[in-house]
Amino acid sequence: MTRLIRVYLCFVMDCTGSMQPWIDAARDQIQRMIAETRREFPNTEFYVGFVGYRDYGDREPVMVVPFSQDIHGLRDILARIPPEGGNDLAEDVAGGLRAAGDLFRTVSLDSVRHIVHIADAPAHGMAFHAPHISDRFPRGDPSGTDLLELVRNLSETIDYTFVRIDDSTDTMVEQFHNVWNSVRLFRVADVLPLQATTTAP
Repeated sequence: MTRLIRVYLCFVMDCTGSMQPWIDAARDQIQRMIAETRREFPNTEFYVGFVGYRDYGDREPVMVVPFSQDIHGLRDILARIPPEGGNDLAEDVAGGLRAAGDLFRTVSLDSVRHIVHIADAPAHGMAFHAPHISDRFPRGDPSGTDLLELVRNLSETIDYTFVRIDDSTDTMVEQFHNVWNSVRLFRVADVLPLQATTTAP
């Protein structure tokens, strides 16, 4: 008897003002991504969740949609998310990934667990971006979250794809890769639709 595979795919997305075209693209591509995953895992029970993040002090800094099999419902939710906020170029990546980690806490470890992170701006903290990037919190997350420790913990049980929109996120992604567990997938894809450009298992 073929074992049923449960796949949990969490989209983590910067939802600040500059991200409107990419929010639209992600909504349009979700169905295709799921179809591709189902081809890879034909005997699949598929769940999709969403975390949208903005920046500290924004009206709605983090938005979470729990895992569900209602793919069309998630697309409808994405259509209603207003891209807004972001007082500087660096954004609350730590808050977004922390919320994604919380979503996975109730997900069985024997399932396929994957984060697709879509962003056009790096995390707060000078370690994550070039000096010219505007950053109100150059020491990092003001709540005290150690972003690299958070990423290291995620890499123990979750695969990760970062969708690269521009080069402002390159330093951040390199830092994430440096602490990533080599057993788990770490992939960088250039813009939607997802086309892998770097694979570093």
